[in-house]
Amino acid sequence: GPVDAIWIENMNTVLDDNCTLCLPNGERIKLNPGTMRMLFEVQDLAVASPATVSRCGMVYVPPEELGWRPFVQTWSKTKLHESAPEDLREWIVGLFDKTVDAGLKFLRKHLKEGIPSVDINLVASLASLFQSLARPERGVNLAMENQKQLKACLAKLFAFSYVWSVGGNVDAQFHDRFDEWAREFLNANVDGLGNLPNKNTLYDYYVVTTNPEEPKGRFAPWDDLVKKFAYNPHTPYFELLVPNVDTTRFSFLLERCLEVDKSLLLTGGTGVGKSVIIVDYLAKHAEEKDLVPVVINFSAQTPAYDTQLLIESKLEKKRKTKFGAPPNKKIVLFVDDVNMPARETYGAQPPVELLRQFQDFRGFYDRKKLFWKDVEDTTLICACAPPGGGRQEVTPRFFRHFNMLNVPPPSDASMKTILSSIYGGVLAVPGGVPGDF
Repeated sequence: GPVDAIWIENMNTVLDDNCTLCLPNGERIKLNPGTMRMLFEVQDLAVASPATVSRCGMVYVPPEELGWRPFVQTWSKTKLHESAPEDLREWIVGLFDKTVDAGLKFLRKHLKEGIPSVDINLVASLASLFQSLARPERGVNLAMENQKQLKACLAKLFAFSYVWSVGGNVDAQFHDRFDEWAREFLNANVDGLGNLPNKNTLYDYYVVTTNPEEPKGRFAPWDDLVKKFAYNPHTPYFELLVPNVDTTRFSFLLERCLEVDKSLLLTGGTGVGKSVIIVDYLAKHAEEKDLVPVVINFSAQTPAYDTQLLIESKLEKKRKTKFGAPPNKKIVLFVDDVNMPARETYGAQPPVELLRQFQDFRGFYDRKKLFWKDVEDTTLICACAPPGGGRQEVTPRFFRHFNMLNVPPPSDASMKTILSSIYGGVLAVPGGVPGDF
């Protein structure tokens, strides 16, 4: 977490030439200055004392110094499916080289995000989404002999991933502006892409890769995937969920992220259906996909200790320090209102810092016996509205781990679909409208 002025002051005698740890009970422990070194990796020094700053050597690492290219190079060698030949991996890295910098520049200059992202976060989201789509299980044969057809298919998948990563966290009113720019830019810079759909925006299409008769893939409207609503008169009114374009596309993207163990964050205004989309997907697919859903609701008073106890209660012990999901299953940890916990005096949100530690190191410390617990087979999914009205700004060091998607308010077409489906279902019930409706 951030540097806390209290505990960092207590480290002063350790950091200076004395190298002595002074405990609250008066005990003093002499440490070996030749073999003991302390390394702090923090976002800023806003609440650090001058005494601490003067005792430490400072190294500032600007984000543009390293950039995103080393990440993409490593990703292409380690994360892409093993059947992909070396020249194809280089071609895919070339797509990133030609498109990412311009997309990030346009986003920062002309568009607005509800919850700010960092550049490497968007590049990692693009990589993980492309990775989840370009797999043999999705009908993509990376070892195909006809390279022209394969690259045409991968170009469409890259364009889809680009729209939902670089443009996925953009506020709804900027979708048209991003769509207009992305069409022209992707057509000019992505080889083999072909013609993009003319109707509506690129947000309204997905890529079909499962049809063996169409090896190049094709763009299809989300309407093709929307399932028909079946009205059940015994379901309470407030538990009804009518499938529409929004629920379908965000459920699709959630499923793709879970397939590659990528954390997902849904943002958007109050009442757009973020939590409902996630809970409904987990309820419907938990058994089929071998998922174990764990739902946590944060509030302003949520303590980190209770959060850790709740997570640990759902884990199975595998070895002495290793914990995780039951055999052949995955735990999906859904945290709703993740930005609600109140800030401490020095700016940290303890439950969020606990989750950040889990995201960074895949585990946390046992509070009583003080040993490290490794946690595996667990993916974190979160939802929150933008800051304001009791919701806090969350450190970008936590949100950088997520594929961030902004859920727009329901469109007129979606509202019409929802209301007509419910009314049609009610009026079709034999005997008329139920008395408690």
